[in-house]
Amino acid sequence: SEPLVYVPAGDEKGEVSLLYEEARVLSRADGAVTLETLESGEVRTLPAEQLLYANELPEEGVEDMTRLNYLHEPALLANLRHRFARDHVYTYTGKICIAVNPFNWQVSKPLYVESLLRTYRRQALGELPPHVYAIAEDAYQRIADDGGSNQSVLVSGESGAGKTESVKIMMQYLAVVSMSGSQNRVASQVMATNPLLEAFGNARTSRNNNSS
Repeated sequence: SEPLVYVPAGDEKGEVSLLYEEARVLSRADGAVTLETLESGEVRTLPAEQLLYANELPEEGVEDMTRLNYLHEPALLANLRHRFARDHVYTYTGKICIAVNPFNWQVSKPLYVESLLRTYRRQALGELPPHVYAIAEDAYQRIADDGGSNQSVLVSGESGAGKTESVKIMMQYLAVVSMSGSQNRVASQVMATNPLLEAFGNARTSRNNNSS
């Protein structure tokens, strides 16, 4: 049987939205494919070249989405949703680390304990499960171990997504791994950046009352 496919979901007015729903292939003829959506049972016809095939995901989803057989927007979203339902808040797309609600404390508390933090030291990106620690370690290796080249990490997301908190977590990582005996000048300098980070951005937006 053919794999499931994704089709744009229509809204109440019949207009196509930005959402997708799964559908099964009923038949093919003259370059067109007749589909039936799984949720509503609606029958749709699309050109064959517009089909967006669904991946068959393993139990825990795919940690690096560049390894998906079918790589397109609904496939990425489906994998993120699948992993999030299993409390995997971090997922890679190559060297990009995508975070989905990483600050649900009940889920995330074990993700930021120091014992886990230290397991990422000297591990190449992709050797351990996806984590923002791995991004920080990759940058730190290039600074500390590869001749001291300058590095930057881009943290992107909409208002209230947790950009500042993600940066704090990376700063915490850099502070811990840079410790040397009782002299921890780098750690103190790193943690001193927090007030500066909080000063950027807006105090309030329409999406979030405390958006720094």
